[in-house]
Amino acid sequence: MKKLLFSACLASAASLSLVTAATAQNTNQTATIQDADNLKSSDAALFNQFNDSVNTERLAMDEYTLPELFADSLKWDGLSESIDVVFINEGAGYRNQLLFSLNDGPQTMLIDDIASTESILKETQSKLDRKANKIAQVESDIAQLETTIQTTELSVEERAAAESDLSKKQKELTNRTNALALEKTLGDNGLGSMKLGDSKSLSGLSGGVGIDFFIKADGARRDAGKIYGAAPNATADGLQHLIAREFKQGNDNWVLLGFEDIYGVHTSEGGSSDRDFNDVVIAVRGVTGRRVDEPQDVPEPMTIAGLLLVGGLGLGQARRKAR
Repeated sequence: MKKLLFSACLASAASLSLVTAATAQNTNQTATIQDADNLKSSDAALFNQFNDSVNTERLAMDEYTLPELFADSLKWDGLSESIDVVFINEGAGYRNQLLFSLNDGPQTMLIDDIASTESILKETQSKLDRKANKIAQVESDIAQLETTIQTTELSVEERAAAESDLSKKQKELTNRTNALALEKTLGDNGLGSMKLGDSKSLSGLSGGVGIDFFIKADGARRDAGKIYGAAPNATADGLQHLIAREFKQGNDNWVLLGFEDIYGVHTSEGGSSDRDFNDVVIAVRGVTGRRVDEPQDVPEPMTIAGLLLVGGLGLGQARRKAR
């Protein structure tokens, strides 16, 4: 009887181990990051197909011609030599960063400053000039306040108000000066150095590879920028910040991704976000995902529960045979 019981338990455990081994991914998966050919230069027609899906209001893509995917289901297709990530456009006032993770591993920087002089919200010298002009205006305000305090007869209340205004202006000057100095360290002396169509490749992949993409909102300017990915329950506001659309071209699997970089609900609901999902737009070749309009697979825990049930039945049968 003991031998039968042991055999049944061993069979059940072996089955469970096989399922665990089959579904486990290599969490130590790494990739080699390299610059790739600019898609706009190498295939302008394909780039324009992606870029035509982007406008200043929202990422408008027909879900019938470009089916929606679960953005947290992306994985390497196993057929492509690499995963290629193409910068399509950006409509952000922020200087966002793009990160990725393989098999739920650590987040790795892919693009450290997503900004361009060619994008929807262009980075231009005039923006820097406006910042410098504002600094000059604050300096002028400070000089006038200092002159007023030093040369004008003021009541106690008036002097206190003027000194308070002066203190606020001095803090504003410091903040604006520091911000402009930081801006000039970004991109090409403050301008966006990226070109539409710039690409990165992730190579050296093997086995089953799941991939997730994230943006760090204004991360090029601020270490404390919020990170947004595919899973709403993992974001600070509990909202969706990434949408994914499937695109097929010949034997190539593409996914078009659009990010929203502003925290909170839409402005119509009292928030500050436009929820347009065009703040960072990338196209990724060599990945597939689960379509929203397709039936979902049976959850893995159900499979494991089934195996445990089979194991229990085996034990019962062993007992009956022993009797």
